[in-house]
This record gives sequence, structure tokens and C-alpha cells, in this order.
Amino acid sequence: MNPVVLSIVGSVIGLLLYLAVTSVVLIKGYKPPAPPAPKPAVALPESHEIEGAPFAGKTAEEVQAQPGPSWKFYNQEVEILLTQLMLQSNAFQIREKDLRELERRLAAERAELVSVTQSVWRLREDIDRKIIRIQEDEVANIKRLAKTYGGMEPASVAKIVKELDEKLAVKILSQMKDDQNGAILDALAKTDAEGAKAAASLSDRLRLVPTAKKP
Repeated sequence: MNPVVLSIVGSVIGLLLYLAVTSVVLIKGYKPPAPPAPKPAVALPESHEIEGAPFAGKTAEEVQAQPGPSWKFYNQEVEILLTQLMLQSNAFQIREKDLRELERRLAAERAELVSVTQSVWRLREDIDRKIIRIQEDEVANIKRLAKTYGGMEPASVAKIVKELDEKLAVKILSQMKDDQNGAILDALAKTDAEGAKAAASLSDRLRLVPTAKKP
């Protein structure tokens, strides 16, 4: 067959097929294929890195619909900084507690020191009251009396000492030799109970008289 005739026949057959298909589509109506079904939304699980984050466990649609500022998101560096600040705050509170405890102990020790100091001062004042000191303006008179009583009988001096002011008696006896004042105190103690008590008191106070050169 002539090639030209074959080409014409092929064209005619193609045109007839096109017309047939177009007729069928126009008669039955064309429906485009249905789109594929959307995949269900998957919630983002919490993980080691985003645990406790505001968007953990939410779908993209839920995150987009969630009200709030756009900057409300999880940041690991911010979390680390907050943790460090919390640790520093705890350390500061512990340090503050230690300082308060130290202040309390120092206050107690200071109060105890004040109490001890006051006790020492009271003891010192008590000793000062008991110590008998011979003033410069009475040294000559005291030594003269001590010399006079030293030449008398111990029993006679004991009667005199019993009637003297105790401080004056102590001053006179302190300026006498040990054997002299010892004999006088012995004679005083033998007079009566009151004399024995006076002799004991004089002996006790003689110990507190500052040491001085005796005649």
C-alpha cells in the first residue's frame, strides 16, 4: 500500500478514537482521582533533652494554636543557667545560716566573757577591800606604836588590841616581828571565845597586808 495512503488512514483512525473518547467523557462526566488520605498527626514525645518543655507532647497544629508569646520555648542553655542560679541561691542560704549560727555563738561567748570579767572585777574589789595598806602619812605613827607594844607583855597588848579598830590593829601587828605579834595573838586567843575569834580574824587579815620592811 502507498505510504501516503497509510498515513492518511492512521490519521483518520486516531481522529475517530479521540472523538469516541471525548464523547464518552462528555456523556458520563469526568471525575478527578481522589487525593490520598492525610496521615494522622503524631504527638511529639517528651525526651531527655526537652523534658518539661511547653511544646512537648503536642502536634504542630496544637503548637500553632496555643496562645502565648512566640518566645515561649525550651532553651537548654537557659535551663542550665537557671540551675546554676538555683545552686548558688542554695549555697548562699546555707552560708547565711552558718553566719547566723556563728553570730549566735559569738554573742553567747561574748556574754560569757562579760560575766567572767565582772566576776574577776568583783573578786578584785573584794580583795582590795580586805587588803590593808599603810598610808605614807601614818607610817611613822604605826611604827612607833609597833615598837611600843613590842616592849610590853603580850597579855597586856592583847587586851589593848581587843579594843582597837581591827584595821589599826592589823597595821600595828604587821610592823612587829613575827615572834612578837605571834605571842600577842596567842594571848588574845586565850582570853575568851570572843578573843579567839578576833585572833583568827587578825591572823587572816595579816596575810593580806603588803610585805614591807619591818623595824
